[in-house]
Order: sequence, then structure tokens, then C-alpha cells
Amino acid sequence: MTLQGYDGRFGLRCWPADAEAAPEEIASDDEAGLRARAANMVRQGPFGRVELLAWNFELNDWIRMEVFEA
Repeated sequence: MTLQGYDGRFGLRCWPADAEAAPEEIASDDEAGLRARAANMVRQGPFGRVELLAWNFELNDWIRMEVFEA
């Protein structure tokens, strides 16, 4: 699975609180910035779950590093 608009080694997959909506996806090379953004999105935004992901070249896939939940 790849993130839409892949342009970084790390990514966020963000599920809105509305379970029927598709997740939003964000990619970046700034791991610390994404981690801070994920925490803020769950705390202040309409997202019920945000996953911080890292691209694993050996697996050729995203791996989940951390989960933020409301």
C-alpha cells in the first residue's frame, strides 16, 4: 500500500471520526513534524485515529510506528 502523493519517508494516515469517510494521507521527510501534527489532529480536529507510518525499503511497504486516538 502506498500513500497518495508519496513524497517522503514518513506518512500520516488520518481517519475522520465519521467511520464511513475515507482516510486522508500525508507524506513528508519530517518525522518530528508529522508526530506533532498527528497529536494535534486528534486533539483538535475531526480525526478519531491517526497513524504515523515509515516507509520500509526491505518490505517495500509502509509500517505503522505509532497510533494516535481520540
